[in-house]
Amino acid sequence: MKHNFLVTIVGVLTLFLSGCSDSDSPGRAEKIACIGTSITDGYVLPTAQTYPVQLQTLEGTTNKVLNYGVGGTTALKKGDSPYWSAQKYQYALDWKPSIVIIEFGTNDSKKQNWRYKSEFTSDYTSLIRSFQQLSSSPRIYMCVPPPAFNTNFDVDPTVLRNEVMPLVNAIAKENNIELIDLYTPLVGKDSLFVDGIHPNAKGAALIASEVYKVISPK
Repeated sequence: MKHNFLVTIVGVLTLFLSGCSDSDSPGRAEKIACIGTSITDGYVLPTAQTYPVQLQTLEGTTNKVLNYGVGGTTALKKGDSPYWSAQKYQYALDWKPSIVIIEFGTNDSKKQNWRYKSEFTSDYTSLIRSFQQLSSSPRIYMCVPPPAFNTNFDVDPTVLRNEVMPLVNAIAKENNIELIDLYTPLVGKDSLFVDGIHPNAKGAALIASEVYKVISPK
């Protein structure tokens, strides 16, 4: 009788513990780092209207989104303002995010920067690697840059579309990284840009929405 009782207890405990498996437990809170240029940083926008803050609203209160964008920066190490030298880059690494969203290419297209185009792939890949090597093992996403509608700030729309974008696609494919397309949804929507380069609040909202669709649980 005692033996049967113990078998019953063990069986109940086994069922209980199997019902509390990791697959049924709540997922961990995500730490989402937005890396990039003034498009990420939010040029001329109030903080509340930048795409990372609007992404935070979409993510809710469980996950945390931080803005590590720096205006004018490049993925190119020899660019006129390399992200590598930005203090926010080190801050982003130190935070050990679980998700990293990388947006570069617009400033790289400038004439003074694109003369080093042969190094774009290796430099961008090294930037990706620097986050992949973190102990947090973050998921990495690369953004296809939004379109540039004029040559403000020396940005070259033709170079961006015909040379930078194909390389961004190739880097993502080579490194098995999922792309977030910020180009196609914004084509023809120059009214969503304050100067042909930087999104206004509605443009930033569209970017946040496109990012959220890709990184949110399916």
